[in-house]
Amino acid sequence: MFRNLLAISLLFIISYSYCQNTREPFQPLDVFGLEFVSDPQIAPDGSRVVYRRNGYDIMKDRRFGNLWIINSDGTDHRKLTSREVNESQARWSPDGKRLAFSSATEEGSELYMYWMDTGQIAKLSQLERSPGNLTWSPNGKQLAFTMFVAQKPPVVADMPRKPKGAKWADKPRITDRLKHEADGRGYMEPGFSHIFIIPSEGGTARQLTSDNYNHGGALSFSPDGKDIYFSANLTENWEYDFRNSEVYKVNVDSGKISQLSDQQGPDGSPKVSPDGRTVAFISFKDKVQTYQLRQLNIMNTDGSGRKILTADLDRSVAGLQWANDGKGIYFMYDDKGNTKVAYVGLNGKVRKLADNLGGNSIGRPYGGGAFSVSNNGSIAYTYATPYHPAELAVLNPNSRVNAITDLNQDVLGQRELGQVKEVWYKSTVDGRDIQGWII
Repeated sequence: MFRNLLAISLLFIISYSYCQNTREPFQPLDVFGLEFVSDPQIAPDGSRVVYRRNGYDIMKDRRFGNLWIINSDGTDHRKLTSREVNESQARWSPDGKRLAFSSATEEGSELYMYWMDTGQIAKLSQLERSPGNLTWSPNGKQLAFTMFVAQKPPVVADMPRKPKGAKWADKPRITDRLKHEADGRGYMEPGFSHIFIIPSEGGTARQLTSDNYNHGGALSFSPDGKDIYFSANLTENWEYDFRNSEVYKVNVDSGKISQLSDQQGPDGSPKVSPDGRTVAFISFKDKVQTYQLRQLNIMNTDGSGRKILTADLDRSVAGLQWANDGKGIYFMYDDKGNTKVAYVGLNGKVRKLADNLGGNSIGRPYGGGAFSVSNNGSIAYTYATPYHPAELAVLNPNSRVNAITDLNQDVLGQRELGQVKEVWYKSTVDGRDIQGWII
């Protein structure tokens, strides 16, 4: 963690020779004073935004985050709860009267509910592992989420019992999986991610999927609440054919799974249209290349009528959300170092809406970001530049972008930062333009 934080501090310090005023240069320990916005969720009526406010604990050398809420005009900015624990995944109920979220406890992360009218908080779950991909049903009666379900590792021989007080080496780890380690995680515990549902009033979570496959990623309810759409690789050879996945739906009552897409390559991030007739998803046909263009696709909910909507956009897409009227889809894409929010109609016409989406970290020079859209078309998103981490911005229909937070003025207002200069040069191999930055 400290090495990542040190990297961003060096980025701020390195060009102090350009400074023209008397402010002090950015110092390594200033990193612990920086904060950034992630996961902005705008209310269905567009009036408020709840987001995760991220910071760093200098005593524990680790990141933490709490949920904050603010009016869309920048007023009434306050912490959502009085809990001093990690909170995440705030999701508005369809009627905007409640917020479901995940929060840390002594036993692990659990699901909680916050009532907007009273400020009351209730714990909904007793889960064995941390929930992910939290999603409301359209009628507000259920919550769907994914959760890791552990399995016992394979056993090849019975190990002798260790004498009392003996200090033996750690037991050997035995695996029969091809992928058993991951960068940043190390050894991966045996098990799989599955889909669960739980009543929004609390109760016992019910597992919908099973078998030895991962059922992770974004979830999307059908408008009638009978099915949940997801993506997974459910083929027998899934460990070796790791770039392949399809779009499926699982029936909430029976647990029956139906396959909708069928193309070699990853089909993922499904989102069902408001009228329930169409599924939007991200896909590319795998040509076994280092980089491949991720395109926005749509198809009928029975899997027929597959069509690429962004065929004329030479950029990879991410973060799909249907417009409330079902006539188009919001998404984001990277363009020459700038992450943008755009809208595409069902006729394939793309319209750019906002620039400078910020990343979800400050330790690495990656783009990305996050956004959400209200029923009236207002967009809340993470806004950043090379000179400040992600803040919260709101774009209302037919109006200008309004940055409504300024979390780092207390630190960056007192420091001089290095200048960032964009440069272009020609490849000596094929003459193509290559973009870069000097700090």
